Amino acid sequence: MKTIYAARRVAMATALLGATMLTAVPAFAQDAQTTTPADVPAETPVVSTPTPTVATPANPSQTTAADPQSQPEATEQPGADIVVTGFRQSYADAIRSKKNEIAITDGISSDGLGRFPDLNVGEALQRVPGVQINREAEGRNATINLRGLPGEYARLTINGVAFAEPVLAEAAPLGAFNADIFSAIVIDKSPLANAQSGGLSGNVDLQIAPALSRKEGGFVKAALEFNQLGDRFAPGATVGYNHLFSDSFAIFGVLAYKKENFRRDTLQFNSYSAFSAAQAQANASTLGAYYPRSAACPSCTGSTTTAGVLYNSQLRQYSRINPGDLYTGAAGAEWKPNDRTRIGVTGFYTDRRLPKTTQYLSIVGNNDVSTLTARSQPIALDDGRYVVTDIDFSNAADPRASTRRLGIVQRAWGINGKAEYSDDVWRLSTVLTASKARNESAELSLDFDRLQTTSGNGGSGTLRTGAGNLNDFFYSLSPDPLISSAVPTWYWGGVADPTQYYNSPTAAGRTNRLQLTGTESYVTTEVLAYQGDVERSFTNSVLTGIQAGFRFEHNDFRSEGYRISAFGIQTQNINGSFLQQSPTADDFFGGKAGTYTTNWQTSRFQYAIDQLQPVTVFPGGALSPQGFNIRYNDNNYSLYNFDNTTDLAIGYGQLKYSFDIGNIRIRGNGGLRYEYARNTIDALNRVSLTGTIGSPADFRTVTYENKYGKLLPSFIVVADLSDKLLLRGAAYRTYVRPQPRQFTPVTIVGNPVNGVYSLTLGNPDLKPYDSTSLDLSLEWYNRPNGIISVAGFQKRITGLIATISDPRQLCPPNATALGLGTLTVNGDRCESSLVYTGGAVPTPFLVAASGFVNQDSPITVRGLEFNLQQTLDFLPGALSHLGGGFNYAFTDISGKTASGAQATLPGVSRHNANIIGYYETDDYGLRLVYNVRSKYDLASAGTFTGAARQVRSRGQLDLSASYNVSETVSLSFDAYNLTNAIRVEYEGDPRLIRRADYDGRTFTVTARATF
Repeated sequence: MKTIYAARRVAMATALLGATMLTAVPAFAQDAQTTTPADVPAETPVVSTPTPTVATPANPSQTTAADPQSQPEATEQPGADIVVTGFRQSYADAIRSKKNEIAITDGISSDGLGRFPDLNVGEALQRVPGVQINREAEGRNATINLRGLPGEYARLTINGVAFAEPVLAEAAPLGAFNADIFSAIVIDKSPLANAQSGGLSGNVDLQIAPALSRKEGGFVKAALEFNQLGDRFAPGATVGYNHLFSDSFAIFGVLAYKKENFRRDTLQFNSYSAFSAAQAQANASTLGAYYPRSAACPSCTGSTTTAGVLYNSQLRQYSRINPGDLYTGAAGAEWKPNDRTRIGVTGFYTDRRLPKTTQYLSIVGNNDVSTLTARSQPIALDDGRYVVTDIDFSNAADPRASTRRLGIVQRAWGINGKAEYSDDVWRLSTVLTASKARNESAELSLDFDRLQTTSGNGGSGTLRTGAGNLNDFFYSLSPDPLISSAVPTWYWGGVADPTQYYNSPTAAGRTNRLQLTGTESYVTTEVLAYQGDVERSFTNSVLTGIQAGFRFEHNDFRSEGYRISAFGIQTQNINGSFLQQSPTADDFFGGKAGTYTTNWQTSRFQYAIDQLQPVTVFPGGALSPQGFNIRYNDNNYSLYNFDNTTDLAIGYGQLKYSFDIGNIRIRGNGGLRYEYARNTIDALNRVSLTGTIGSPADFRTVTYENKYGKLLPSFIVVADLSDKLLLRGAAYRTYVRPQPRQFTPVTIVGNPVNGVYSLTLGNPDLKPYDSTSLDLSLEWYNRPNGIISVAGFQKRITGLIATISDPRQLCPPNATALGLGTLTVNGDRCESSLVYTGGAVPTPFLVAASGFVNQDSPITVRGLEFNLQQTLDFLPGALSHLGGGFNYAFTDISGKTASGAQATLPGVSRHNANIIGYYETDDYGLRLVYNVRSKYDLASAGTFTGAARQVRSRGQLDLSASYNVSETVSLSFDAYNLTNAIRVEYEGDPRLIRRADYDGRTFTVTARATF
């Protein structure tokens, strides 16, 4: 008797490519052209047995290979041959499903060990063609780009239905979800009329298999993660159970816990400035050829250039530690009263708590008052600028020991109730959704400074940036310790300087400074929705089906935001023990950053805060949730305290067709979706100013209303050119509503700080942006378990929301209505007719303006995706256990911004590739995945606030290995970033390095048992 146990083969084989791109797409409903949102892919391995003795799903189209408990289990029968093919058959079924499907879709599934063999969902999704992970997202928030567009352009759904996402101002952090509760993740790249709108780049659907699609039994899993940077351990565990009371009723539950204990180290080359003429004179032999002769620099010649030379004017050594807990669960029940009716409910809950994320920073800068000695010759950059990379310095500009506590909460829950009736002709379904999410970010910063003085502050050092080569980096500081908290008496800076205390009441006597400030952001989102769908199928007709539906959706986005002041803290309790050496100083950057300084002071944060509280309430004010005085005059209060509500009424209809032209079968879908939206914003407008700190009485609520309708056509055609060759084409239109925290309808002028007014330009007429997309895909199914495909796409985006860059808008000539007088553009400065007298000499007030606008010029994103997946079971002997794949995505962005500059989109690489190889047998397996992406741009800070940056090309190698101890017990080992890759930002030229992030290697050991 030939016996291959399904549990062992599926657990091992799918572990190898489990989180690799699966070309399967959902075979959702009763024909290949119907997509029912709450269902999941049919990717179940084939189990061939004469007399099956276990329950199988009542509706095979709802079975998913992704969930470890959804696999039919083969039970050995006396005298019967059992032939169970594991991964290879599952892979062949996945490819067959894609071949029969209409939509252009890719996805991933969890492996047979009940996991995505990646650190999080975002890391796993990067294996899919057209997906790029954003590693600049700190704390493993794992946001992604899809098809050349940033993460907020994609629509995130659960079982095909919109839910409340735990967002602040960007895309939903995929790190907020434990992947163990999901069965699969499907990326719909060409949404049909019945799909949820809002995914300009596509829809990312997190799928939880329904109860009747899961087999009887349970599993338990234990894992231990080891982060090499800082030697930090993080345990985790998952337990799940599915119970089939009968073929018609079942329940399931999954509960997952993961400890988070992750650290990232960063070198921030925060700013570059030009040597002053006086500093050039002091370094005339090195710098004189780059400066014009002047009274300040009589030795200068300007023989090479007169534009000057840059040096790094602020360096930050920075470590971030993210300790916390992630609790995630899912549960559901499903009842099939008869063969035609299903009623089910599925719910999820996730709660990510990082209350003590801590950031340790050493910040040292230099300026025109510093004494600088150039120790290297200027380097000519690609853009014509020059930079000195090696300097000695003294009288540094206010060296700072900064410690920041960032409390993070990312919480969401949702429940979907679904009922469906179907027969040979009709299908009717309805879904009721209720969901709520919360995102909290409460940052508190405690800083101690050694102030710069005209006579010198005694702080000195040496800095060598390495010109982008971190092995050549060198940094030293003296004296040691450079910063101290041992100050006898602290004096508050007053209402004009409310976040700071000094060691002297007079400016002339100040040598030490204490700053306490923070930003608190809280967002609650709610989604309530009801939708219904009806479909009529036809046989022996070109028209194979008509489908229509409606949806009513209520979205509420409630935001709170505060900046705090230092008034009222218990400064008499401050002592010399507030500061200590940074706990990350001894192993900073894993030793991969040349020579760094260990002269690095940080606060004993919790001890310090306990000593400084409780605070005295400022007269007429109130305390923030963290217990500090709110700065009502700060723009954060006006910008981020609002309620944004959107009600949607949606209807759609689509026709399905199929016919033959010669030997070519043509099938497809054409539809139309209409969405009517009513948007209401209740925002704050400041009508007075009580003192200079402000109070809630200074504001009144202003209501803005906006209504719009969107007509969204879609058309998809599939041509079966042969049994192995298939051509797909799609055209569709979609749109994205503005993210509520990205703009404000109210224009806000902040109180001036050191001669600078901050101006936020309101735009109550901001509209959604639209996209018209064209897709084309050619797929060759060269073998039963192989595919070679190439896909191209184009997205033309109109009305894109972008930061204002036009100086005429950022610096309008007449700003008297805003209390800013008349304004003038002077170089890259916006100067007011008002005069600032707080400096050494009177100077014009500066205006730093920002805002958002719908861009007039369209942007076109084009891309090409290639995918190859093969198993090599046709080879002889041991070679037959080999397999793997390769995928590559190319993205090009064209168009002009409102200012006429070349359009760019942040975070998008032109090239992205994955190389996957595996070897698997019945008992063990090994998978290697190498991901590489080319350089990409980061968002520009705008005309008046700084330059754009690029991120250097980066590759990462990951490994997964598994071993089946028995039929019910398996072990696995995963290793991430074996290449020990570093993420590096630069400005224009790689030698002008701006930032380097190091996460180190991570290893995970997992044990799993089924019962």
